[in-house]
Amino acid sequence: MRPKAQTANRADTRPRVSKPEEAAELVASALAALDRLEPVIRDETALFKAGKVREALGLAITKNAAAQDYTRCLETLKTNAIAIGRFQPEGLDALRDRHEAFSGLMSLNLAVVATARTVSEGLLRDLADAVGKNATPKTYRRDGIDRKPGTAPLALSKVS
Repeated sequence: MRPKAQTANRADTRPRVSKPEEAAELVASALAALDRLEPVIRDETALFKAGKVREALGLAITKNAAAQDYTRCLETLKTNAIAIGRFQPEGLDALRDRHEAFSGLMSLNLAVVATARTVSEGLLRDLADAVGKNATPKTYRRDGIDRKPGTAPLALSKVS
């Protein structure tokens, strides 16, 4: 948990809205950040759906930068919620609508990414099992019956 002083200092570095023009500018920058983020999320979702994992992962840096910008804008909007509500800047309703639609897009993206992760983990597990089976030598007891898995044969070296 962060000390209150650090949290307060972080909030103080965000711009304070005191004029209608500043409120409009803040809403416009949030819409611009969303304009940059939405296409990246759509592309990533489409690439994961198509099984192009490497290409989808290549969007990570762009996506992270755009997501940070949008998150910063949202935090600043929350910090200035009273002023934003008082000034009711142009584009505020559009931002609310787009944010709601973006939330749906993010839900789809998270589901697709989780599915891709599950499939990848399953493939890696199957591959590891297959490699592990081939790496274990098949051994037999004296009576010619296979040894039980997990019981390793005893090896003796006569080199002195």
